[in-house]
Amino acid sequence: MSAVTRNQVFSAVHTVGGLLPADMLLRISEGKGVPGDRPADYKVIGSRTVRDDAERHWEYLKSVWKELREKLPVAPEAETPADPTGLAISQWLVPLFAELGFGELSAVGTAGLPSDDGSRTFAISHRWQHVPMHLVAWNIDLDKHRRGHIPPQSLVQEFLNRSEAHLWGVITNGRRLRLLRDSSALATASYVEFNLEAIFDGELFSEFVLLYRLLHYTRFRTEDGEAPSACWLEKWRVEAIVSGVRALESHRDGVQRAITALGTGFLKHPTNERLRAELDVDKFHAALLRLAYRLIFLFVAEDRGALHTPEADQQARDRYEKYFSSVRLRRHALRRRGTSHTDLYQALKIVLDALGDVEGRPELGLPGLGGLFDDTSADAPLRDALISNAHLLEAVRHLARVKDEGTTRWRTIDYRNMGAEELGSIYESLLELIPKHSAVDRTFELVNRLGNDRKKTGSYYTPSSLIETLLDSTLDPVIDDAQKRGEIRASAAGEPDASDRIVTELLSLTVCDPACGSGHFLVAAARRIAKRVAAVREGNPEPTLDAVRHALHEVIAQCVYGVDLNPMAVELAKVSLWLEALEPGQPLGFLDAHIKHGNALIGATPALMENGIPNKAFKAVEGDDPKFAAFLAKQNDKERSGQSTLFPLGTETKATNAALASGLRAIIDAPSGTLAQVHDQEAAYQAWKSAPEYVQAQHLADAWCAAFMWHKTKDAPPAITHDVFLALRSGQAAALPQNTHDEIERLRDEYRFFHWHLAFPDIFAVPEHAGSDVDPATGWAGGFSCVLGNPPWDKVDFEDKKYFSMVEPSIAAIAGQARRKRIIEWVADNTDGGKKYWAARRRVKSMFLFASASGTNPLCGKGLTAKGVNSLQTDQLFAERFAMIVSASGRFGCIVQTSIATGAGAQYLFQDLARRGVDIQLVRDK
Repeated sequence: MSAVTRNQVFSAVHTVGGLLPADMLLRISEGKGVPGDRPADYKVIGSRTVRDDAERHWEYLKSVWKELREKLPVAPEAETPADPTGLAISQWLVPLFAELGFGELSAVGTAGLPSDDGSRTFAISHRWQHVPMHLVAWNIDLDKHRRGHIPPQSLVQEFLNRSEAHLWGVITNGRRLRLLRDSSALATASYVEFNLEAIFDGELFSEFVLLYRLLHYTRFRTEDGEAPSACWLEKWRVEAIVSGVRALESHRDGVQRAITALGTGFLKHPTNERLRAELDVDKFHAALLRLAYRLIFLFVAEDRGALHTPEADQQARDRYEKYFSSVRLRRHALRRRGTSHTDLYQALKIVLDALGDVEGRPELGLPGLGGLFDDTSADAPLRDALISNAHLLEAVRHLARVKDEGTTRWRTIDYRNMGAEELGSIYESLLELIPKHSAVDRTFELVNRLGNDRKKTGSYYTPSSLIETLLDSTLDPVIDDAQKRGEIRASAAGEPDASDRIVTELLSLTVCDPACGSGHFLVAAARRIAKRVAAVREGNPEPTLDAVRHALHEVIAQCVYGVDLNPMAVELAKVSLWLEALEPGQPLGFLDAHIKHGNALIGATPALMENGIPNKAFKAVEGDDPKFAAFLAKQNDKERSGQSTLFPLGTETKATNAALASGLRAIIDAPSGTLAQVHDQEAAYQAWKSAPEYVQAQHLADAWCAAFMWHKTKDAPPAITHDVFLALRSGQAAALPQNTHDEIERLRDEYRFFHWHLAFPDIFAVPEHAGSDVDPATGWAGGFSCVLGNPPWDKVDFEDKKYFSMVEPSIAAIAGQARRKRIIEWVADNTDGGKKYWAARRRVKSMFLFASASGTNPLCGKGLTAKGVNSLQTDQLFAERFAMIVSASGRFGCIVQTSIATGAGAQYLFQDLARRGVDIQLVRDK
């Protein structure tokens, strides 16, 4: 029995896609903590329990199965005997459903069941009231194509998706039985499967009890006039969702405690003297998060059976399971407290190191995965550090189980079916927590900012229903258009089969989230595109799970792009995408060229740089000398009018990024089937970023942005005025003093300038000569096929309370003038702290200046001219950015506050969106 199987609640029952999670199945099996579980609800007469009633039917069904086995003996899957006379249906499935209370099922006949729109009929074999029940031959695989037939799973799933009157359904070949539900919003399969062969050959009565409780006719039955959603199955599903939300909140707290245990454990271990002596708490925090990400990834990969290479022999698998598996580690954590020894962590390190090694560990069946497991500078704080078994097991215990506050019972976390978006939401919530440590006590903890209740309210987690609604209106039309283009091109080429052309068009789509966080929207978008790719390849609207999984690997490598200001969020987005694309034996793909760290709102465009440095760049902000700023503005104005020339201008450098784009495409399109090839991509990408052409182009764009953030004081390095910028643009960088270059780079790193045409030159083409396809507002042609997301809902404003909640909570707790007075006293008493405080204030004020005056957000900037408007909303800035980076034929959608339609400051932006025919969906303010 594999480690994965042993970690599941049942051996012959498994749930796919989270239709009903394993914990809910256990509650149903035990008849505890779920509504509708009384004997009377199952029409049990007398004093018998539901289990007693199930046992009565069990004894009869065992004898029926035994007789069937004499005619249809056990055989390997590929050699399953045919059943030409239909014995499995007539002498096994008919009695089975009768014992479950359905009586005689109604045969549908050759007419089939129609979809709601009447465009198609489905060859479902039977029905019971509103429940389609598809019984197929004994040797028919539920997931595989047969000539002229789509898989039974796909047939029933598509019917449920296209019929409002049918919510739940059943398919079975007599050997396996599945419970399905309408899942039109899902891109992957979702069902509960019972292995009838294992249950009856192995006489697994407890698992039959679950089958009896879950598939009894009373679970589907509704009263006359009631909708299908009134059945007990649907009530259980809703209960599972509610309890899942509770568990998600509890899991967040568990992960927080796990990181606390890991941090404290490393600090307390006596051999970690270097760690304590050189401790940088922020870098230590980042390293701990990476370790937590790795543990979770390992749990998921193991529980999904996707960790080992397909070629791994059984001896290697057994060795891994017995001595090194995370299942073993989690089992120990739930049973033992642990000692001061470090053997468990050393065994774990062997696994983690192997997953980052090109060679892997063949003796354990482990491949080299790379990606998250690659050793980087971010891992330096924990390099060579040790942690005791006691602290490691404490951390794993917090990760392995949660306590459902609704039922007060502990539940093992179902990593096998936990979605990337759920994991992402948990870890995204941690990014707002503050790391604290005590050098004296050698402790570490993550604490919540004073006044920050986002973690408690769950506002990090964009509800799946809201994501799906946005994808329906934004991404689905883009996917449909791509399919139509493929069909048209195939027709023009005289090709009878358009599938290859359609797949090419689908894989050429580009979807971006400019504030991607943990990647919720990117994962959901990738699923939708991958489902369509798989559907086209199989000729099946509901493609098989393996086909979708393979397509996901391609889509994530080619189609999704994301940006975020928080480097740990960027790492987390990659983890979410890697989890989604996980295939046994395949390395984690190269994502650095598509998922990037930067400020999506602060960057230059070719059109703005063409016009040089505007005078507005020299408006004084907090920390500037107003008189010197005015002098710089006057000097810049003279330079712009040609009255002053500081440098003899040479030949102007062409702004085209064509060479950068072709170089990047070659890297992305390079082979990536092995970890060595992925590492080659990474090395080539670093070389691409270090090439003179890229470095010079980035430095020029950085200089343009830096002009707005420059310290306008006499003792600052010489500022980037118009002529200085022209000198840089004409290749005379050597004429500038070195401290000016250094300041450009410092400001670049502080503000994380992000230039879209340089970060993604394959998306935003800057030709040598502008054509009709070049947008005059940006200076580039192209853009993303689809832009979507849920950007931050903040003001571009400095908040003392928020700042001091991290630095000095006692000040954050004070209000009004008392706080201002205390801040002045604190700054006077804390020289270094005061400098950081004023720098933080200046940073926000400079960002406001850039957003309002640079021309990168002209509509939001114009909104400041409206009477009474003196602030900028971050979500509105992002909405304008979405519109800027989407292609002319693309679509964008974002979740924004209603103030975009009602606020005076957003009036010009809203008018423009309405003029362009944008489908605007407003969400009530958080």
